[in-house]
Amino acid sequence: MGNSTRERLIALAGVVAALLPAVDGVAGLATLTTWYPGRGVLATGAVVAALCAVVIGLGAWRRADRTTLALALSVVLFALTWLPVPLGLWPISAIALLASQALLIAFGVLVARRSTGLTRITGWSVAAGGIVWLLGGLVTWFGAVPNASQELLGALFVIAPLGMLIGFLAAAVLFAGPLLRPVAQGARYLWSTAEVR
Repeated sequence: MGNSTRERLIALAGVVAALLPAVDGVAGLATLTTWYPGRGVLATGAVVAALCAVVIGLGAWRRADRTTLALALSVVLFALTWLPVPLGLWPISAIALLASQALLIAFGVLVARRSTGLTRITGWSVAAGGIVWLLGGLVTWFGAVPNASQELLGALFVIAPLGMLIGFLAAAVLFAGPLLRPVAQGARYLWSTAEVR
């Protein structure tokens, strides 16, 4: 397998690993979409996301890339929260969720610090989405707004999934480059050889 093929496979695994948690963000917007996947869909998504995260994690480990490793660990920990756990083990699930949120924020900040241009903006988008996901989840979890109206509670339940959706979609965009490069090269070739009549 050549380097470009390996790079594309790792990029595909990165896109899939980031998109599957984003699906949970869409499902978390259930107050707007009234759609939520079943337990079987979530368990299958967790396994696929974790496997893709392991692929990008191994690639990051070989390259000593702490940034990509942070996203891989974030996805694996978040996938663990999708799996059904016994009632007595909810603290482990909660800790895995908090660690996943923190690692997504770290991934975004590390990308933003080492990059320029659109990649830097996308990195800050990942970090901002992770921060909104973390803070929205904490506010919802602790019920920090007593005597809140129904509209305010609805808005609070939308904030955390929206942050998760933004963070993981932006992470997927960061991995899409090697997959889109051949398309861009083909379009440039067609444009350069096109005859305008």
